[in-house]
Amino acid sequence: MTKNIYKIVFGCMLCLLAVACSEDDKKNSGFSVDKEVLALGAEGGKEFINVNSDCSWTATSSEPWITVSPANGVGNAVCEIVVDSSLVNDLRTATVRFTPGVLPAKVITVNQTGFDKVIVPAKEEIVIESSANYDDRYFEVEVTANVQFNVQFDFFGNDEWMTTGVAGIELDRGARPRTVKLRFDWKMNTVPEERQAQIKFVPVAEGDELKAPAAITVRQKAAVKIEDNRAGDSIALVVINERLNCWSDSWDTSENMQYWEGVKLWETADEDLPCDEAVGRVREVAYYMLNTKETIPAEVKHLKYLESFTVQGNVNTMLLNIELGPEICELEYLKYLEIFSYGLVSLPSEFVKLGNTLETLDLSANNFATIPEILTPENFPKLKSLNFVGSRRWTVSDLRNKDDVRYTDGIGMNINTGTDNSLRRLMLWENLEELALSNCYIEGEVPDFTVGEDGVVAYSQTDVDAWGGDTIQYLADNAIPKILPNCRSLRINLNFFTGDLPQWLLYHPYLLEWVPEILIFNQQEKGYNSAGELVRFNNVPQTFDYYYDVFPGMREKFELKEEITEE
Repeated sequence: MTKNIYKIVFGCMLCLLAVACSEDDKKNSGFSVDKEVLALGAEGGKEFINVNSDCSWTATSSEPWITVSPANGVGNAVCEIVVDSSLVNDLRTATVRFTPGVLPAKVITVNQTGFDKVIVPAKEEIVIESSANYDDRYFEVEVTANVQFNVQFDFFGNDEWMTTGVAGIELDRGARPRTVKLRFDWKMNTVPEERQAQIKFVPVAEGDELKAPAAITVRQKAAVKIEDNRAGDSIALVVINERLNCWSDSWDTSENMQYWEGVKLWETADEDLPCDEAVGRVREVAYYMLNTKETIPAEVKHLKYLESFTVQGNVNTMLLNIELGPEICELEYLKYLEIFSYGLVSLPSEFVKLGNTLETLDLSANNFATIPEILTPENFPKLKSLNFVGSRRWTVSDLRNKDDVRYTDGIGMNINTGTDNSLRRLMLWENLEELALSNCYIEGEVPDFTVGEDGVVAYSQTDVDAWGGDTIQYLADNAIPKILPNCRSLRINLNFFTGDLPQWLLYHPYLLEWVPEILIFNQQEKGYNSAGELVRFNNVPQTFDYYYDVFPGMREKFELKEEITEE
């Protein structure tokens, strides 16, 4: 009896299971999706799939750059398939698999094209002004690319007048384009004609061929035309004033130039008038209180008859490395040139053009590391005054610290006379009447000279006779080297000299005119040279009795007499 009951129960269970399987088969037979292939561009995007189902299902992607939402469900649904932007240049393929229960899956193929190799600047043409303040002379351009590139310039035969910093782009997502902003700095246009240039973006890798060339055309407006006349001079003066960014009040251009501060014109009565055409043209000009990072503006060349040019007082000069441009060298009548505290570090090779006229050159308080080699008596036979006073970037009292990392561009004019002959060269300049080298970083000994070497001669009897009433016979009798014989002012104080003062200096005919106790003997207070030696001369005379003994006529001329008073 019990066995029969078991058989009946077991049979009922089989019947129920058969019915359930039959129902599931009916549901699975109704599963479908409405697409088999998806095609997307390199940018990626979204597609929607209609799922028709009578049962549960799941969806999976073969690649991580594809996501499906929802990823599972029961019954009908609309699935969103999101394809990320491509990271490659070529076609890539993946699949999305829909699995309904135990039946075969439905597979959708996803094809995505890759990115073309591109470099695309945001602008095809840019127009810029002929001039602007230094800090405003640039433009920026956004460039979208998916290959590394270099920037090249085509200036169409002109000098280079644009630069850029580090180019290239950070391609952190493969072939997916990235956008970078590039800065281009430009120089002022000084000619009255528009000029053009082309900026080219060239792939670094030879195999990277662009779908289209990448370039920007840059057009720069023409400069104001400056004619060779009085009106041209006034325009040049104003343009120079603007480009030097002078802090002083600007000129009233409605007034005649003769009333402009710091400007002097040629007059008919001037004895050294270059020519009749020079009357009314600019003879002298001075600019003060500047703020520039560039050389003297090129418009200075239009001041055709300029005899004297002064520019003083730039800001932050210790940080500047300005190279003097060649334009000022075109001035055929320039006699006096003062560029004081400007930030200069060098002179151009064209500077020799001034050799036939230049008489005074003041380059004090600049950043020269040494005396420019171009300054020789052969190149400047008419030069009488040379000034490099205060050639210090920074204040240093111990030259053992001169190579400190803080002094990236050096400390200033640091000459060691033991290895650098530039000071020796200057002291052989016979025509110099003034040589000023105070407050620099000159170390070593004051150069000494030997008669018969380097063209050095001794004082002769002719020199003694030419001296006149006072006698310098001692110089000829003792064959003292004839050094700087016409120099009425020598300043070498506040440097880092050591060693002995040479005989040619201690017995120089103009020694007492040099005020030696202040402008010669006096060196950097508590200063140490590069070798760690305390700077001072070993043989500084305590009195000038030695000098009066050999030049008795000088005593009456220079010795201070005590005033005799009656009691």
